[in-house]
Amino acid sequence: MTDDREDRIRERAFELWQQEGSLDGRSLSHWLQAEKEVDDESEQVPEDRADTTGLSLQ
Repeated sequence: MTDDREDRIRERAFELWQQEGSLDGRSLSHWLQAEKEVDDESEQVPEDRADTTGLSLQ
C-alpha cells in the first residue's frame, strides 16, 4: 500500500467516523468503506486524459 493511498484512506475513514458521531466500535467498517471509495476514485480516468493520442483503441 502506498503512503499516499494509505493517507487518503485514513483521512476518509476519519471523516466517516466524524460524520457518524465519533462513536467507537466501527473503525474497521470505516476503514473498509474509505478504502473502497479511494480505490474506486483512483480507477476512474478523467475524460480529458482517457485518450490523448487521438488513436482509436479498437
